[in-house]
Amino acid sequence: MNSTEQVSVLAATTGLILIAFYFLALYLGADTADWLPDVIACIAGFELYMFGQAHWEAFKRKRARNGGDPRG
Repeated sequence: MNSTEQVSVLAATTGLILIAFYFLALYLGADTADWLPDVIACIAGFELYMFGQAHWEAFKRKRARNGGDPRG
């Protein structure tokens, strides 16, 4: 993996840990920070964007390699 992919995996893992922490805190009835859902949404949104961007770039490369043939 290159460094960009490593950061993406780290951010995704951090997001999953934060989600687990948030729902565990809600389940236990603990007070949660008002900013925590915003941070989780930011991390999740960024990772979804990066995931979509990587697949879009791969799709464009494949189309360019095949001369735009829709059959692949």
